[in-house]
Amino acid sequence: MKREGEMGMAGKVWFGLMGSLETRVADQPVPVPPRVRSLLAILLCRSNRTVGVDELAEILWNGEPPRGASGTVRSHVLRLRRLLGEAGDRVGTSRSGYAIHLDPCSELDIVVFTELHEAARTAARNRDWPQVSRNTNAALELWRGAPLADVACDRLHRDEVPGWNQARVEAVDLAAQADLRLGRTAEAVLALQRLAAENPYQESVHALLMEALVAAGRRVEAIAVYRRLRTALVGELGIEPGAQAAAAHQRAIAAGALKVRADGRARAEPGAVPVRTDRAGRPDAGPHAGTAVTSVTRAAVRAGAGDEVGVLRLLPAELPNFVGRAPELDALLGGGALLGGGAPRGRGTAPGCRTPSVGITVIEGMAGVGKTSLAVRAAHELVRAGRFADLQLYANLRSFDPHQDRAEPTDVLDGLLRVLGVDASRIPSRMDARAALFRDRLHGREALLLLDDALDEQQIRPLIPSGPGCLVLVTSRRSLAGLDCTTPLPLGTFSAPESLDLLDAVLGAERVGAEPEAAMRVADLCGHLPRALALAAHRLRTRPAWSLADLAGHLEDGGFAAGVGGRSLWAAFRSSYRNLPALPAQVFRLLAAGRDRRVTAQRVAALAGLDVHTARAALELLVDEHLLLQNAPGRYRMHDLLYAFACELSELSELSDLSELSERETGGLARASA
Repeated sequence: MKREGEMGMAGKVWFGLMGSLETRVADQPVPVPPRVRSLLAILLCRSNRTVGVDELAEILWNGEPPRGASGTVRSHVLRLRRLLGEAGDRVGTSRSGYAIHLDPCSELDIVVFTELHEAARTAARNRDWPQVSRNTNAALELWRGAPLADVACDRLHRDEVPGWNQARVEAVDLAAQADLRLGRTAEAVLALQRLAAENPYQESVHALLMEALVAAGRRVEAIAVYRRLRTALVGELGIEPGAQAAAAHQRAIAAGALKVRADGRARAEPGAVPVRTDRAGRPDAGPHAGTAVTSVTRAAVRAGAGDEVGVLRLLPAELPNFVGRAPELDALLGGGALLGGGAPRGRGTAPGCRTPSVGITVIEGMAGVGKTSLAVRAAHELVRAGRFADLQLYANLRSFDPHQDRAEPTDVLDGLLRVLGVDASRIPSRMDARAALFRDRLHGREALLLLDDALDEQQIRPLIPSGPGCLVLVTSRRSLAGLDCTTPLPLGTFSAPESLDLLDAVLGAERVGAEPEAAMRVADLCGHLPRALALAAHRLRTRPAWSLADLAGHLEDGGFAAGVGGRSLWAAFRSSYRNLPALPAQVFRLLAAGRDRRVTAQRVAALAGLDVHTARAALELLVDEHLLLQNAPGRYRMHDLLYAFACELSELSELSDLSELSERETGGLARASA
């Protein structure tokens, strides 16, 4: 028998996981019996990697392998080799386990799909829409049905299939965007209608479906799509649609007042909001569509060259399950920074800014801590108190959105100016000129501007108005200390009572009160992080047979890796991590590899082989990125869920094993103390 490393790539093979498991050798189908089929699926999901016998048994029997399972696994492997015939040598053996050897570019459908999908994403960034269409269509042709449809393996269905399904959703989304750009609206609508039916909670799909229906002249149907989405989200998950879906809904409403002139340009009638259009006069479904609009009143804007703006109320809807944050709301609503220039300095005014021309408050904190929810609630509270009644602007900067490109200040200003009634022909091309025109349009007006999900100071500065009656609320996962005269508001996790209040709001006080200890266990496992609590509670709402104790068990078993309705905590953490420079990213992983959530610069220097000054600088940057907490000078710790996420990154990275790391740490500490 050939050993791993000795075998060639004998026999032409093709394997398919996106549907029932497909096995072909020399272009001929190979039937595989059920248990061997599960074994083959596991090896294919880890192709070209060795899987230990114990791990194979653990997965095959869903964590409860019977006595003699190792022998049964070996028997299955032998049978698989016989079934593959001339390609049997593809299944290799080593002392540590088994591996199936494939050409990753041409012999496994999910790998080919992934490469085509990535090529389509690159083409979309380059605005090469014909290439996007070719790549996505080729990728989607590989799908034959529900992944692993005939494979009875709970672990694979839990760990692998959700990610593949999400990738398919993104591919259909990209294909539809390409169809819209290429004028194939009917094809886009049909594909998106099917996808929306399969994914009733996927907001991005419904938003693009609304855009496609508007482009096809089916505005009433687009509005109906939003209503169905909102009914599903509120009724099933207890959450309102996000900014992307709300913006698409508003553009559908606004499109009803557009009349296309003979020269192909659109003009808004009274009671409508200016909508970005393409050269044919259709509402634009481009990557920056929806950047600055969420919801607008009926009588909003009189558009046209030089017209003034009427009432604009663009704030997103408040979350129905908003709880807690009383001290933070008090700080926001009572601080002088929110009152604009000329107001008496209160506790909210940044030191050194005696009479700021514009109030700027930055709500900052880790992913999932509830920054946007707090900012939206504070903004609505101000409006209810009689402030900024006529002019409320909103822009989602998408800096940490894993599914969309970051919003550039130039494009955000373009969207804001259009909403403010500036004709497209009068919007300058240069960013500084757009920023000046934006400040001019808000001069002398009391305006509230909410800038959500900001990346850095450079992204924010061009968007800040200059009028003394203006207020800017910014949310960011980073510290934006470089902005002048701002008031930072760091946002921490919930207190224990606030965590239980959120569970009450989503699940009902009676259900939570019936299992108080389990409820607190869930809150502790969620690290009292609002998004984690909300996702866990919504997961429980979709599992009527579960108790809170069952939910706690699910979370203990790594349940945070999965999302609900297209929302994932791990995806949010991953987007923060990917924005890190190389050295802080390595230090972040090392903190998990060292198996200690509390560290000092000296310890990190020993772990990473750095000098103490460099290690401290990396740790301080992680604090600024809200990926690390600092409770005392020189002492740092990780939030529990960030630690769990970092552990997964550490396991996937090319770090030394723990024994080597331990030796390295010991030697480093010895050198540091010498």
